[in-house]
Amino acid sequence: MKRKITELIIILFFYIMQVSAARVISIANISPNWLIIMPVFFGFFCGKNDGMFAGFFAGIMYDLFYSGLFGFTALIFIYIGYFSGFFNQKYEVREVLIPLALVITADFGYGFISYIGNFLLQNRLNVGFFMSRFILPEVVYTSLVSLLIYHPIHYFCVITEQGKERKKKGKIDERSV
Repeated sequence: MKRKITELIIILFFYIMQVSAARVISIANISPNWLIIMPVFFGFFCGKNDGMFAGFFAGIMYDLFYSGLFGFTALIFIYIGYFSGFFNQKYEVREVLIPLALVITADFGYGFISYIGNFLLQNRLNVGFFMSRFILPEVVYTSLVSLLIYHPIHYFCVITEQGKERKKKGKIDERSV
């Protein structure tokens, strides 16, 4: 329970960063997508369930501020957290390249799906313009930001995982006595 509340506080912090600091640190009117990093990292470090949990709440918060269609971003972020959870126990956590590739893929996929939903269906067929002007710069900027926050999120997951293991061991010891 403490872990979920702490995850919600972290997501709320990155939501505040998305809303307030994104405008300040934007380069050429492109800002990083802070909230898409959360389901990727929590899915990669903690598993599918935590990735989906982080994706749901990050997506709901994103929908509250940015999106016109409520729930669309939450659904995409849930899928991102779920698919990032596939890589949970398969790769060494010290490798930065796998989560970085997941963030790049997730941000590109989200940007392209958002382009389809917001522009392509309204007969705006400038795919090259949107790719070069909006999607790819945001992917690069988000990946740079994810490199900066990789170790603090990893540290959080290690600490909460140790507490979770202690609780499991305590319950097993109580039952065996």
